[in-house]
Amino acid sequence: MEPGDRINVRQLGQLLSVSAIPIREALRLLESEGMVETIPNVGAIVANVSLLELEAVYDLRRLIEPAIACRSVGNMSDDHRATLRKTLDELVSVERNGENINTFILTHRRFHWELLAPGATPLVEITLRRLWRISERYVALTRRTALPVADIQHEQMVELCARHDGDGLADLLSTHLLHTAKSVAELFGKNSDVTESVSA
Repeated sequence: MEPGDRINVRQLGQLLSVSAIPIREALRLLESEGMVETIPNVGAIVANVSLLELEAVYDLRRLIEPAIACRSVGNMSDDHRATLRKTLDELVSVERNGENINTFILTHRRFHWELLAPGATPLVEITLRRLWRISERYVALTRRTALPVADIQHEQMVELCARHDGDGLADLLSTHLLHTAKSVAELFGKNSDVTESVSA
């Protein structure tokens, strides 16, 4: 569904063959995560995207992820580095084969988690996965424009892990996140009436 689309609980119930109760519970959860908005006299709609939200999410990610990545490299075993390489290979395969956007997003999320997992705590994981669910809406919008640079940076991240270079990984991940945010801002500037800009 597109941002701004109205969510019809009855139609969803028929489509999924479930009652309205679990759908309303799911909508409440999605609303708590910023994915759904409830508007008086209208009902639930798919939350709109905005550059202000984009900036806030990626600012938080740049505060958290580079530090966790640096710690992750120090805790990363050879087996985990092998898993990280395998996950990147899967991501590259998904991109080359033109898989649907959901497959791309799930594989991309798994790659970024493998990058950070050895340095993360359960609370960090919960926080990141919530931020990722929001930012993935923007990744979907910019997938084609950001891929060439993103692919190179993903490969470089794996190489830095192999060299045990936590500081280098932290710097590259910060650059990677900034590039993604700016790619979305550029796309919005060309294709929408949104005028806010993402700060450097």
